[in-house]
Amino acid sequence: MLKLLRRRWMVGGALGVVVIGFLLSRSFRSVPVAFVTLRTAAAVDTVLGTGRVVGEKTIPLSFVRPGRIAAEFIQDGAYVKDGQVLMAQEKDQAGTILAGRRNALALAKLALERLGTIDVKDMEQRIRQTKAAALYADDYFRRQTQLFKENSIPSLQLEQAKRDRELAEANYEAARNQLDALLGPQRKLAELQVAQAETDLRQAELDLRETSLRAPFDGRIVGHEAHKGEYVGAGQAIVTFIPAAPRTYVEIQVDETNSGKLATGQRAAVASPAFPGASYPAAVERIAPIVDTQRGTFTVRLALSEVRSELLPESSVSVQVVVGEVADALLLEQRFIAVEGRESFVFTAEGGRARRRAVSAHDLGNGLFKIDSGLKAGDRVLLPQGLEDGMRVKLVPVVG
Repeated sequence: MLKLLRRRWMVGGALGVVVIGFLLSRSFRSVPVAFVTLRTAAAVDTVLGTGRVVGEKTIPLSFVRPGRIAAEFIQDGAYVKDGQVLMAQEKDQAGTILAGRRNALALAKLALERLGTIDVKDMEQRIRQTKAAALYADDYFRRQTQLFKENSIPSLQLEQAKRDRELAEANYEAARNQLDALLGPQRKLAELQVAQAETDLRQAELDLRETSLRAPFDGRIVGHEAHKGEYVGAGQAIVTFIPAAPRTYVEIQVDETNSGKLATGQRAAVASPAFPGASYPAAVERIAPIVDTQRGTFTVRLALSEVRSELLPESSVSVQVVVGEVADALLLEQRFIAVEGRESFVFTAEGGRARRRAVSAHDLGNGLFKIDSGLKAGDRVLLPQGLEDGMRVKLVPVVG
């Protein structure tokens, strides 16, 4: 019995040694982990969207703003040229606003011109006058001081000469400060006022232009549903138009949080799952002014740069719209960033161990994230799969 107990103790002791050895080996063993060294680089900021190809045969035309139709210049079945005016809204208010904006711009430019010529010259003349007055007052005070020492004048007269000198110096300093303001903050303000007036004028010109409904390109009028004297709403389809050369578009749904980033004319790349690796250039042509409240998205229409017959109508596509460029950004692939709840984090290599770091990152929409905080150039970032904070790691350069 004693031998049996001794044998069990020996076996148990051996197993304990094995287990302890295994645990110790794990604690001192380095796990191979792929890493990248964070560097700054230029990148583009993009907005992603998915949608479908639209082959347009007929196009509904509408006014951008509500208003009463003042004139119509078309007949059903008529052929029209690109840019031809089809209908016009009443322009009295838009015309009045445009005239006011032109006058405001002229006044802003005149104020800027005056600031750089007449006002500055007047102030320079004032500086010369106040400087001469200050020099005279200083010389007079010196002479009065000498007379006071000789007991030739009372102290009250000397005090008056001192106050006159201080006032003259203050006037000279004020004139110099006013000139600095004319050449600095006031000129900057005047330039900003000119720039704002120019922006307002361009908007007024656009508003006036949008009182005319024009043909988007060559084509034929199928029919029109509104006539002179009728009031029409913004976006109300009133003319049905057939383009002479039917065009292919792409319509995508974009999250409403990106509404402030998009603008017409921005370039984009269209991808189709039917043609892996292919990219079709396009440009933003129209942005819907209404958000789908149920889905939280709005529609964006893009025109392909050239006709692509392989993109069949109603086929699915994904789109990247370039909305900006980022210079000297810390860029990191999405696979290096882990998410837990609302926190985004990465693992970096520090002293041979993996260290967890919270980061703030901005999705550029093309598989890359711009690191806003939490990392710096030169940090070695690890693939996070299977890592824990403090784990020993052996760095392996990432492949692919």
